[in-house]
Amino acid sequence: MDRRYAELSPAEQVERRREVLSHIHDHPELPIHRVVALLRGGLRFTLSEYSRLTGVSARVIQDIEQDRGNPTLGTVEKLLAPFGLKLAVVSSRIGE
Repeated sequence: MDRRYAELSPAEQVERRREVLSHIHDHPELPIHRVVALLRGGLRFTLSEYSRLTGVSARVIQDIEQDRGNPTLGTVEKLLAPFGLKLAVVSSRIGE
């Protein structure tokens, strides 16, 4: 866990995970770089921790978060899978 923050109790960690996943669920229009940044930052993972968890290099994660990367579908799936998320297609008319 990112040492810039005080350690969370297990209950607080579960609640934070629920909040982050709920936000992502409620905003399907979010681009992938925002989703990756929300997952990592919201759950307080360092680049190194997220890299170990997903098997994606820290540099690739950083580039994706900064919207400089062009990830493959396989890479995106690796970044989402630990949280029970999948990449999907949604109508561009959501929220109209």
